[in-house]
Amino acid sequence: MVEARINIEEPAASAQRLHDLHDQLMRDLRSVNGIAVRRAREEAPQDSKSGIGAQIAELIVTGTLSGGTLAAVTRVITALINRSANRSVTVKADGREIVLTGTSAKVQRQMLELFAEDEEAQRPADR
Repeated sequence: MVEARINIEEPAASAQRLHDLHDQLMRDLRSVNGIAVRRAREEAPQDSKSGIGAQIAELIVTGTLSGGTLAAVTRVITALINRSANRSVTVKADGREIVLTGTSAKVQRQMLELFAEDEEAQRPADR
């Protein structure tokens, strides 16, 4: 099973704004079959400051990711990035990190390759 961490960054955003963005992404990702999504922490504190908000807003995505699932996750993240030019999304999995600040085909391919490599490592060798 693959585990990836996703964190949204938006310059000058309040902790509440980051929390809301992650809620939106979590709802969108939950529509993708084959994965589970949860917050690294469940609630943003009422008095959180922007630095704390970024830590609280991280999402953890787990599941067995097929090619179709990977494409769906990529589309969801790409749609989120497209809604704001100043936003970036960081995806961490298996000691690697990709920061998505645009929606070019190259960035999308890198994201798919990151998850695909993790998935291949989990499969038993063919006999």
